[in-house]
Amino acid sequence: MKRVLIGFLTAFCLSFIFFIQLVSAEIRLGVNAQRGELKAMEKWGELANYLSSEIGQPVKLMPLSMDNLEAAIENKSADILLANPVQTIIAKEKGNFAPVATLKGKYGSQFAGVIIAKKGNGITKAADLKGKKAMCRESKSAAGAYIFQAYHLHKLGIDVNKDLFMTEAKKQDDIVLAVSAGIVDAGFVRSGTLESMEKEGKIKMDDFVIVDQRKDAGFSFVHSTVLYPEWFISVSSKVDSKLAAKIKTALLKITPETKASKAADINGFIEPISTEGLKTAMKTLKVAPYNK
Repeated sequence: MKRVLIGFLTAFCLSFIFFIQLVSAEIRLGVNAQRGELKAMEKWGELANYLSSEIGQPVKLMPLSMDNLEAAIENKSADILLANPVQTIIAKEKGNFAPVATLKGKYGSQFAGVIIAKKGNGITKAADLKGKKAMCRESKSAAGAYIFQAYHLHKLGIDVNKDLFMTEAKKQDDIVLAVSAGIVDAGFVRSGTLESMEKEGKIKMDDFVIVDQRKDAGFSFVHSTVLYPEWFISVSSKVDSKLAAKIKTALLKITPETKASKAADINGFIEPISTEGLKTAMKTLKVAPYNK
């Protein structure tokens, strides 16, 4: 009887320790730091705090450069991923991450690419870009700062790798500033970047031309390409299914009045939306994971 009791107590203690470790385990939220680490911390820090409160476990924010984000997908060093739709597709195909929510911005759940040029340099339309020097983000997984524009130009018969002289930057702000300074003739950035930088006093939008500018109902940011799905939050397959469900429920509960929304200047999250149109663009451009 004594041995049975000891065995029972041992099993109970081990189960309790395992439970405590499980509950207190740190969840790592990897975020695409498109405008740099500091900006990412300012924008998404409250989201990490909110999720921590909702799921009852500490959530650590990990601002990631393009290279580090791709590495995090490969080695699964992040449990949750907040990334652009191209990176989301890569994470699903190569890292077994499942999208659980799409970001809902102030102007909906879509965004676009912008091709900018300095006013007065003679570039106003796509054809003017041939033979010019253009700048994009440092990785081909950059959605709004490479993929969207490259596909837009491809449909017009322009190959960015053959018809333009491409150079790269680590941050989208640097692309805008390089165009402004005349270091490059044109730049690829995501919609909303110019408006944010003007609001911060870094630039004046009137100093730039929006190449192939288009209008889409309900979308007020300047843009050059068609609209694509916004960023997604995805959860790694290594995360317990019950915890993944709690994360999704917490995200869908966020309103425009939630502190995390206000800090990130968003309206919350919605159910994941289709990325099929973007997959077509990626396959056409032969970018990873469709480059074989």
